[in-house]
Amino acid sequence: MADVADLAGVSVMTVSNVINRPEIVTEVTRAKVHAAMSELRYRNNLVARSLRLAQPRQIGYVLPALDAVGNQYMDAFLHDLAEACQAADRNLTLITQQRDTETLMTLCEDLYFGQSVAGFVISNVGPADPRPVELHRRGIPFAAYGRTDRAFDSPWSWAEGDAAQGIELAVDHVYERGHRELAFIGANPGSVTMVQRELGYRAACRRLGLDSSTAPGRIVRSGGDLAAGVRITAELLDTATPPTAIICKADTLAAGAIITLQARGLTPGRDVAVTGYDDTPLTSFGPVGITSVRQASARIAAELVRLVIDRPETPEHVLLPSALTVRSSTDPAAWAEPNPKPPTDL
Repeated sequence: MADVADLAGVSVMTVSNVINRPEIVTEVTRAKVHAAMSELRYRNNLVARSLRLAQPRQIGYVLPALDAVGNQYMDAFLHDLAEACQAADRNLTLITQQRDTETLMTLCEDLYFGQSVAGFVISNVGPADPRPVELHRRGIPFAAYGRTDRAFDSPWSWAEGDAAQGIELAVDHVYERGHRELAFIGANPGSVTMVQRELGYRAACRRLGLDSSTAPGRIVRSGGDLAAGVRITAELLDTATPPTAIICKADTLAAGAIITLQARGLTPGRDVAVTGYDDTPLTSFGPVGITSVRQASARIAAELVRLVIDRPETPEHVLLPSALTVRSSTDPAAWAEPNPKPPTDL
C-alpha cells in the first residue's frame, strides 16, 4: 500500500480510503490510485484486510458530568454521535467522567493500549481543560468537541459550531424586525463557547451601531437554568429603558424570559422579542414557539468521528456554521393570525 501511495503521489491513508471508503475520495484521486495499483499489480489482501478490521472498532466517548438543570442538546448530540459512529462502521463506547483527571487518563490508557477502543471523543471542554493536554501527551488519539483557551493553536483536533456566528444571526434577525434596544443573558467567562456567544453579540451590536445594547447592565452573567431567565428578564424590564429584544445563550433562559413576559401581560414576539440557543424541544413546548439558533449537531458528530479515525498529521480545527429557526417569539405577525406561523429557517 505504501508503494501504491508513493507512485500515486498520495498518502497511505488516501490509498486505504480508495479501497475501503471510495465515496469520500475525489474521482481524480481515485483514478490516480487505481492506475498505480494496476501498474504495480496490487491486489487487496482480503486476509490482511480482515485482520485490519479486527482492530478496535470502538470509539470511546467521555460522557460529560451530570447537569443539574439538564441539557437537552447534549442528550440529542449523543444520538448523533452514535449514528456517526455506525455510519463509519464503528460503535460507540460510553465512559463516565471520573473524579479526577489522572483516574480518567488511566482508564483511557487501559482502553486504548489494551486495544479496546481506537480513540476518544471528549466534550464540554473548558478553557484550561487538562483532558486534551493529557491525552495528547500520552499519544492517545482523540477529538475534542469544543476548544480550550489555546483555540486554533492547540496541537490536537477539535470541532464545534460557530457560536459567535450563531448569536450574530439572532441579533441580525431582531434588528431586521425593528429592535434597537437589546440585552444578552448568559455571559460566562468560564466557558470558551459562552465567551464566543458573548463576542458574537458584541460584534453584531457594534456592526449595527447598537451601542446602548452593550452598555452596563445589558450583558448579564448567569447560568443556564430557567429560573435565571425568569429573574433576569424581570430585572431588565424594571430598568429605565428596558430592552425590546432579549438574546439568550440557551433555550432554558429563553423559556424563563417567556414566563416573565407573559406574567407581566406582555406578548413575546409582539411586545418583546426573545431568542434562545440550541433549538431543543423546549422551543416548541407551550403556545409560544421560541426562535432559536440551531447547531449542526449531526455534522459536528461526523467530523469528530472522522478526526478520530483519520488522525490527521496536522491538527484540524473545524468550525461549522449555525442556522436560525424562527418562531413566534420574534414574529409579531404570528400573533395577528388565528394560528401562529410554523417555524422557518434562516
